Amino acid sequence: MVESSAPRYAPRGGRLIALLAIAGLASGCVVASTAPESSQPTSGTSSAPTKPGASALASAPSASSGAVVSWVDRPAPGYVEPTPRPYPTDARGCGPKDLKVSAGDVGAGLGNTNLRVDFANTSDSACVLKGEPTIGGLRADGTLVPLPITEGSYFGDPGPTANIAPRAVAALNISGADACPAAESGKHRVYPKLRIGLPNGGSIDTAAHGFDTVCGVSVSQFGVPADAEPAVDPPLSPLTAQISAPPTAVAGQILAYTITLTNATSADVPLSPCPAYDEFVGSSSTTDDWVATVLHYYLDCDATTTIPAGGSVTFAMRLALPADQPAGIAKFGWNVQGVGGPWANAPLEVTATGG
Repeated sequence: MVESSAPRYAPRGGRLIALLAIAGLASGCVVASTAPESSQPTSGTSSAPTKPGASALASAPSASSGAVVSWVDRPAPGYVEPTPRPYPTDARGCGPKDLKVSAGDVGAGLGNTNLRVDFANTSDSACVLKGEPTIGGLRADGTLVPLPITEGSYFGDPGPTANIAPRAVAALNISGADACPAAESGKHRVYPKLRIGLPNGGSIDTAAHGFDTVCGVSVSQFGVPADAEPAVDPPLSPLTAQISAPPTAVAGQILAYTITLTNATSADVPLSPCPAYDEFVGSSSTTDDWVATVLHYYLDCDATTTIPAGGSVTFAMRLALPADQPAGIAKFGWNVQGVGGPWANAPLEVTATGG
């Protein structure tokens, strides 16, 4: 079943994280964020196309005409979220004696799990938690098991890094997953407590509340929730997206498919500035070899400048899979860059070269 939709919101970078968060937690993860070599000549630039001149191709093909806008080899940079304003971080570093720690219940969403840990400043002066923590699992007999961590939580940062005033609270998201191959095969790795190493030295222990580390562990930055600015929803795109793709793709070869953008409104939607898009395939044959191939390109806005009111435009797409893309059921999707852009995904099975 092909899933397509108008825009929806997802934390920290949109649909890629929602669909590939498990990959980021798996050990040995490989992310290809630049375009593999293609069989077509490259444009020699990664900038957005300039406004096209008059051309017979300037009008948007309609879905009923059957015309498909050709794919263009015009790589785009990855999407970068706007940077929030900085907060003061000049206080002394917090030590274990300054903090009272408490952990909430384990939350879950889209195959991801999260344990939020709060750090209340019980001292008489401000301090700061700035930098990466270390995480270890504490067995019932007191044995400490250091845990590898990945920077960045699917659930985002709990707030900006900032000085923690007396009686104020900072927080940390410790995240995992419950849909990786190990978890789906019935394996678990749960510790009664976690030991969190503080950036300024020392450590502090907290109850784990059943948090499962079997799929790996990722962490947010330390943040002060009270300083978080209210989220401002960007305007949603009026477009919806739908994928048409073969059910299988071969590692080391190009996956050819199409994306149809539909405009159900009564006004044309201009493709200016020219939208960039992300395409991605993530697959794994074992618990340790997840490969996430993520590519970024611009649409061919020289060939079509608008999505017409009440109409659709279909774009040809190409995704070059690396030769080491593991065989198996894959996560496959496409989205216009930015939180408000349309997205679509479809089932896909990757097969080995010559398989």
